Amino acid sequence: MADPLPSVRGDAARRRRLFDSLDEGIVLQDADGTVRDWNAAALRMLALAPEQLAARAPVDPGWQLSWEPPSGPHDAGAPVRSLLRRLLERGRITVAVRSPAAATRWIAISSHGAFDDDEPARETIVSTLTDVTAQRATERENAHYREIIDTLDASYRILEESPVGMCSVDLDGNVLRSNMAFLALGGAQATSVVAMVPEEDRGTLRHAFTRLMDGHTPSVRIETRVRKPSGGEAWCEITAVAMRQGLPDAAILLLINDVSERRRREVRLRQLAEMDPLTGLHNRRSFIHALRERLTSLERARRAREEWALLLIDLDGFKDVNDTCGHAAGDAVLIAVAAAIRDRTRLDDTVGRLGGDEFAVLFRSGVPDAVATGEQIIERIAEAARSVDGAPPVSASVGVVRLRAERGAEEMLQAADDAMYRAKRAGKARVVEATG
Repeated sequence: MADPLPSVRGDAARRRRLFDSLDEGIVLQDADGTVRDWNAAALRMLALAPEQLAARAPVDPGWQLSWEPPSGPHDAGAPVRSLLRRLLERGRITVAVRSPAAATRWIAISSHGAFDDDEPARETIVSTLTDVTAQRATERENAHYREIIDTLDASYRILEESPVGMCSVDLDGNVLRSNMAFLALGGAQATSVVAMVPEEDRGTLRHAFTRLMDGHTPSVRIETRVRKPSGGEAWCEITAVAMRQGLPDAAILLLINDVSERRRREVRLRQLAEMDPLTGLHNRRSFIHALRERLTSLERARRAREEWALLLIDLDGFKDVNDTCGHAAGDAVLIAVAAAIRDRTRLDDTVGRLGGDEFAVLFRSGVPDAVATGEQIIERIAEAARSVDGAPPVSASVGVVRLRAERGAEEMLQAADDAMYRAKRAGKARVVEATG
């Protein structure tokens, strides 16, 4: 009679091989938590030896275990036992296994009760282990992308709703994306920021883009005029920032702020600081500043055979206007005199009121032309004074001096002043050239 045991043993061996060939890890426990069996995949996933899984040998000190969600401390001295006990309590758990010999792996473990057909009264806890390391990496990557998308959505909402014109451009200044404020400023047909600025500023803008993308500077700020769809222009402050990350379609982010009103205020404040409020001419401080600048650049002007002269004009008889007609009439005469001087000078000449009834002209020509112009100014001042009802006659004495680079502004003014007083002593209403 043949022995049936070889067949039985053969079936058991085949079941064992099948058990160990599974991709999923399997751990079998008794109801009291005692580990009874396992397959090769379970040992591989947990990075444990059979004795360590069965709690008959300690784990390596470098082996670490954590689970999520965290739910209180576990027995650090018996981490495997803590894991299995927690699994029995919860039925499902995800753990991170850190092994000294391998990278961290994430394992999802679920358990359920089963009964052996041969021993119906004996409950077996079957735990299934699945390696979810790759899945978690994908989930984290997807979460990162969702975060980026959410950030971009928020950024685009801010961009669209901002009152400041914004656009992303490439290195050549071609508009890739823009908000409504930019469209309101440049119009729907504005496809190039470079084309929106004057010709003389385009090279500056292109150079700024190149410096940004080469990493020489994190940002650039330029103030220039921008052509508007209506045909007019607006002064704008353009801030350019290199965008190497965040906006996938952009090389450079531009913030374009209309500063026309600010510039108008600045011009007005500068005029108030530099101009005489009564006549609209340069005040003393502004005129002397212009005189100093001209003396500084006189060497260059001399090489170009260019000459400049200084005329100092003081009114004769102006005190009588104030004494007989009052200060309102005196102011009217000063306004008329300023207009008369401006009428006999050119746009590139600088005319100022130095104080009281004293005026000065930076004249772009030599002394002979300056003397001739001074005589015309005297004639026009007399006519202007007669235009004020009731005002007594007013004339002017004029001193002329040629500007010299080696002399300072105060010295030039003093020389012209001396010449002007010689004109008064000689009978007034005349022009005298400075000597020396």
